[in-house]
Amino acid sequence: MNLSRFNAKITCVSIYFGITLLLVVAELYQVSAVVLVFKPLLIPCLFLLYLISSTSKSYWYVLSLLFALGSNVFFISTNQKWIVFGMSFFLIYRIVSIITVIKRSEKIEWLPLVLATIPFLFIFSWMINIMIPLANPSFYPSVLNAIFISAFSGIGLYNYVMNDNKQNSWLLISTLLFTFLVFLFLFENFYLSNSAFKPLSALVFSTAHFAFFKFMIESENQTTIDLP
Repeated sequence: MNLSRFNAKITCVSIYFGITLLLVVAELYQVSAVVLVFKPLLIPCLFLLYLISSTSKSYWYVLSLLFALGSNVFFISTNQKWIVFGMSFFLIYRIVSIITVIKRSEKIEWLPLVLATIPFLFIFSWMINIMIPLANPSFYPSVLNAIFISAFSGIGLYNYVMNDNKQNSWLLISTLLFTFLVFLFLFENFYLSNSAFKPLSALVFSTAHFAFFKFMIESENQTTIDLP
């Protein structure tokens, strides 16, 4: 990596976590104007970092970032209609992320993957059952999101158990953080609102996306090393 590219990468990482810190503080002190301005900038900053860092760009990952940006913007609002839109965009983002991981993974053995997914599916099913009434417009989007976040978490756990390397370590960190993020979202929006949830969610969201970015970069490096 040449010096200018390295400096650009360091600058992007600094800006990314600078925005993260700003959002955490803004959410903590409920400065909505700061959140409104800077929250939509987080994913574009990560996209720029990926363009600078990647040597073998994944169009699936780029597509997933576009839907992540959409969900991020919709979730700024507390209006139930916009939350449903945000959940829909997040659902598509999660599906595309799963495709991205599968394309970067070795051949999958389906039985261990199903076994790794079942615990997450059970937990989310239980949470939705006790938190969201059937008549709530968010019920069915929540069910679909639970299925796909469980599959995503299961893939992360499966890959790590089957092949414990740096690439899959980052993937596991990302999937567990995204799982925790969904827990926070369900608690905040459907069970118990708490002022601590939003700043914590901002931190977890940013770190989860960065960990998945690191998985993408490490998967490229691993592919390069494995080539004859």
